[in-house]
Amino acid sequence: MLLAFIFATSGFTQEPDNCSLQERYTVLVHGGTVYNEKRVTDAQLALISSVVTRARGELAAGSRSLDVVVNAIITLEDSGLLDAGKGSFRNTAGFVETDASLMEGHTGRIGAVAAMQRLKNPILGARIVMEDTPHVFFVGPTGEATLIGFGAEQVDEPSSYFIPYNNPKAANFKAGAVGTVGAVALDRCGNLAAGTSTGGYRGKLPGRVGDSPIIGASTYANDLYALSATGKGENFIRRSVTFDIAKRAEYQGVPLQQAADYVVHSLLGDVDRIDGAIIAISREGDIVLSAVNVVGELHGYASQSHNTTVGVKLP
Repeated sequence: MLLAFIFATSGFTQEPDNCSLQERYTVLVHGGTVYNEKRVTDAQLALISSVVTRARGELAAGSRSLDVVVNAIITLEDSGLLDAGKGSFRNTAGFVETDASLMEGHTGRIGAVAAMQRLKNPILGARIVMEDTPHVFFVGPTGEATLIGFGAEQVDEPSSYFIPYNNPKAANFKAGAVGTVGAVALDRCGNLAAGTSTGGYRGKLPGRVGDSPIIGASTYANDLYALSATGKGENFIRRSVTFDIAKRAEYQGVPLQQAADYVVHSLLGDVDRIDGAIIAISREGDIVLSAVNVVGELHGYASQSHNTTVGVKLP
């Protein structure tokens, strides 16, 4: 009886496959923090625009939020224009280690991968963890081998496939978009999902894992909110940033934007003095962006009432 009560009140209950479709749906994606919006390329903006436009169509047709998030991140990973998947930065030893995580809000299902060296699409690795294994987190070469055995696509020649994206307009690392990618979506069943994927920061030590594969640090979703983050991962992990934002909004009864601004500006910015950003949406379709110590976050969004909007500066 007690276990049944705990499960019923946990906020993570399984929804039936069919639902009464609502009119409301929303998608929001990001492509990393930006230090100079003039150095974001047209190709990057066009990429975000095409991803959001396709995702909007999928949601309008009744696709699940989880599928929309995964599809969006796959395209971002495959583009080679951002620090995720094909465009991932190399570590100090000269090879790529990618991280990703995925969470479905209404069920609480999660999947994450870290320090992957051969997976073509880390976000698909995270989905395999979520759907095809009894576990939630796979790491390193042995975890990668297991996922390849489950059907994850591997890259035969990582050194030639993974080409770190170099913005020709950028004079240095902080001149353009950092490039971690993420997506959050609300589908017409009223369900939320979130995902994040990255190659980490340029020149990280081999074996380093940041916040992107850590549920509650970068990726988080529940019945009420879905969030994805980008920034200095160590601080996002220490502060459990996306979990903190979601719970502040829920427990204090404040708008999601207010909770996000407090954590991002007051804690990460004023106290930690680091840079970073988050994207988030609520079950009501609220669109939230918050960034600190940067011009903004490369992002795009759309909903049932808003066509695709892409930009850098936060509203």
